[in-house]
Amino acid sequence: MKDTVKLVITHFFIISTGVLFIISLSNLLFDGNEPLSPELPWEILLTGILGALPSFLFYFKNEPTKNQFRLRTVIHFIVLETVVMTEGALFGWYGSFIDGLILFAVILAVYLFVWAYSYFMNMHLAWDINAALKRFNEDDEDEI
Repeated sequence: MKDTVKLVITHFFIISTGVLFIISLSNLLFDGNEPLSPELPWEILLTGILGALPSFLFYFKNEPTKNQFRLRTVIHFIVLETVVMTEGALFGWYGSFIDGLILFAVILAVYLFVWAYSYFMNMHLAWDINAALKRFNEDDEDEI
């Protein structure tokens, strides 16, 4: 459970940073003359929290099968899209169907970024652990 809490906190920061980056980039490219709402930082933080909480779906007491993990990933994405799209409707982030599709694509992009980040960080951790095990086993063989 401790690892899952760490994952949720990490996802909060990644999601909040990703949303801030995308909003800033969008404002720079498309709405540069329109001032940003003073509520926007709070909306970004709320998005980070609400976007990170579904990560608790990845808490497993036992090691999941690949199918269980894939199913939870799909459910996680659907819950996340639903939460953020609903939040977007409430806060007026989109006004038309096309704007909604763009927001959907942006959420998908942030989702893929978070997964890629998590994947590469876990791969790096696995390489470090494997290297440490290899050194440990080599030291044991030298002593025999």
